Amino acid sequence: MKTTAEMKIEISNARISNVKAMVMPNGSCKLKFEVEMATQEQNNENANDDCILVEASKLSLKDAFMRHEPQTEAERKFKAILTKVIKTGIEDFYRPSMDPSFSDKEKTKIHYMAGEQPAVGKSYNWWIETLKDSKWCFGTKAQYVAFLGVLIKMLVSEGWTVDEAWDAVCNDSVKLGYYWNSDNAKHKFEDTGSREICGFFDLANTHKILAEDEETGYFWLAGGNCNNYGNYYPLADLVLDYYYDINHYYGVAWLVLKK
Repeated sequence: MKTTAEMKIEISNARISNVKAMVMPNGSCKLKFEVEMATQEQNNENANDDCILVEASKLSLKDAFMRHEPQTEAERKFKAILTKVIKTGIEDFYRPSMDPSFSDKEKTKIHYMAGEQPAVGKSYNWWIETLKDSKWCFGTKAQYVAFLGVLIKMLVSEGWTVDEAWDAVCNDSVKLGYYWNSDNAKHKFEDTGSREICGFFDLANTHKILAEDEETGYFWLAGGNCNNYGNYYPLADLVLDYYYDINHYYGVAWLVLKK
């Protein structure tokens, strides 16, 4: 009895131009690929293809969700920061839909691809060095706060009440990302591209490393990871860090692109 099987193969940063197949005596199939590698310039030009535009500039103090009366200290603190960001003004930007993962076995390069282990275990300075020849850059605290504002707005548009959306972002984010106390938790990292919320993935699972703060000279860590509880490290949690050479075994850089 003969059957057919289908398999899709993709190669990161390359285009398959030709394939030669050979059926082996043991019944396996040996494939030989001819590929055209993308240049760094092409990669940068196409980087927006897998990103989502965060329309931060459209946030307004007149938005319905901004009329929310904070119920907790965490909500009051976040609303004050978000209000300042909106008043100061912030441009739109692109951010990937998921966490980065390593694109090589040596763990020297990154890409964005679902179904892989997140690119944890690197220091702030490693990320700076890795990103220096690319268009990627660390997202700032203001951009991260604006993104969470956009996320609250999106949750409300998808049927959440305003109170529920604020609570999920500021007080307990277990419904928005992967934590120790999440449903079906395995107490280890989930693969990238997990737990979609409003088109975004991996909102928790790893904490996010943000850009250096100009006022303090330190950098920010945001949110929580798979070893944290959602009510202790919600998405809006922000902590300053000053260990630039220490590896973050539960965190990845939160990267953005200019519009």
